[in-house]
Amino acid sequence: MRHFCKYLYLIFRNFFLYLLYIPFSYKKLSKTKPRAHIKRILFVRIDRIGDLILSTPAIKAIKQTYPSSELIALLSKSNQAILKNNPYVDDTIIYNNQRGFFKILSLIRRLRGYRFDLAIDPYTDYEIKTALITFLSGAKERVGFISYGRQVFFNYQVPKAIEKKHFVDLTLDVLSPLNVDIKDKSPQVYFTEFELEWSKSWIKQNLFGKKPILGIHPGAFYESQRWLLDYFAELINRLQENHEFEIIMFGGPDDKILIERIDSLTQIKPIKFISENLRQFIALLSYCNILICNNSGPLQIAVATKTPTISFMGPTVKESWKPLGDIHKVLRVDNLPCIGCNSGVCKINTHDCMNLITPSEVLKTIYSKIDNSFNIDVTSILSL
Repeated sequence: MRHFCKYLYLIFRNFFLYLLYIPFSYKKLSKTKPRAHIKRILFVRIDRIGDLILSTPAIKAIKQTYPSSELIALLSKSNQAILKNNPYVDDTIIYNNQRGFFKILSLIRRLRGYRFDLAIDPYTDYEIKTALITFLSGAKERVGFISYGRQVFFNYQVPKAIEKKHFVDLTLDVLSPLNVDIKDKSPQVYFTEFELEWSKSWIKQNLFGKKPILGIHPGAFYESQRWLLDYFAELINRLQENHEFEIIMFGGPDDKILIERIDSLTQIKPIKFISENLRQFIALLSYCNILICNNSGPLQIAVATKTPTISFMGPTVKESWKPLGDIHKVLRVDNLPCIGCNSGVCKINTHDCMNLITPSEVLKTIYSKIDNSFNIDVTSILSL
């Protein structure tokens, strides 16, 4: 019933907004103005960390196409740290999920004060908030996807996003009306020397020897995307058996309960880094030999830091979210009839897409990725 009501709402919204749009449709621009016209650009990305990471190729392409422009990103409080030190971003504005008339008005007035020439909304779904923000920014030219009436707020309308297309390519698609030059599709983050030195110091203080460093991040936004905590604990116990790895269990404050549960089941306690400081996590992650994680923001951060990953993917649409690059391995039970359901909870209460990925399979994958120079006795570990 809920899905039916949502469908009716979207159909009605599309019809209503289209009626409002018709009287003003003559103002819709037919082609892009010269590049020299674009002096200030707004890029809106107020959703999750992984979405912003995968939008960095688009940000880079925009700046390279309009090198003399000022590019300003509207970000969420949770994802803002991703663009710190990014050479293609001139400034950031934080959207803190403002509630109340005066707070919203204050944000709009601040945006309009920039006098944007161009505003870009790469959001691909039906929610209308970012489209409305783009419109209220006062930008003369506005670009976004067609989706249940959102398009009325844009004067450059991009056809609705194609399913089973990688998120990086989807985000780049929104730039198609702007004749943007796309030279590099790899997500990127940028460090300061201080951040790198801090992470080296932390590793020296908390780890021992020259063993391979395995990062483990057990969290994910939706419960259905999480590999079993008992499996994480079993994997750690088997990895610790011969003391051949350094293991860091990563997490933010929201992951603390998950990490404590895993920790309670491990015989040799791994080093833990639980912090809300996203920049420190990213810097430490860049020194890991492998990150083992769910399909989540940290997976895409690892892609951006060129850290090899082993990730678990269940209900998510694989084609849209798989990590880019040959150094990454996705473990997934592809032959399930329900695979790719894209649901936040298992609707059939089996969670087989995660239950059927065993710690033994992960162990074999780890040892197939670790460099031979570490002289690890793979046979003895796999026989445990």
